[in-house]
Amino acid sequence: MDEQCIICGKEVPDYEPEMCCSGNECGCLGVPIEPCLCSVRCGNALFDNMGKTMDERREVMGIKWIGGE
Repeated sequence: MDEQCIICGKEVPDYEPEMCCSGNECGCLGVPIEPCLCSVRCGNALFDNMGKTMDERREVMGIKWIGGE
């Protein structure tokens, strides 16, 4: 199964998560360095709306959730 965009839920088949460590060496807890995003628009929704929930970020940018639950 492909990874899903964290903003809209669209599958991103070419996403390869890059980790800085296994999750035990630092405070990243094993979260990828770059988030899984399908487009510049979803990237803008993520980074231009810091401090808002993902639902609020989608609403502000007019993006619909198309992924699974």
